[in-house]
Amino acid sequence: MNISIEVTPGIVDYLDSKVRKGMYKSRSEVIREAIREMLRQEMLREMAEKGVTPEDLMKLRKDVSHDILEKKYKKML
Repeated sequence: MNISIEVTPGIVDYLDSKVRKGMYKSRSEVIREAIREMLRQEMLREMAEKGVTPEDLMKLRKDVSHDILEKKYKKML
């Protein structure tokens, strides 16, 4: 989906510098990365408010993955 935004010349220069340095292929990639980082920071804040750490989340993910794999492969044996 395409959207259009207006930014100051300073922001355009910043975006272009990231592209010139080879860090990103386009201005759009820089903006998408910035939005993803905003979303990540918001998620971390919300988790902290609920007393959940990223380590808690990774442990839960590992436990769930282990359980799923164990169930899948037990059926195959």
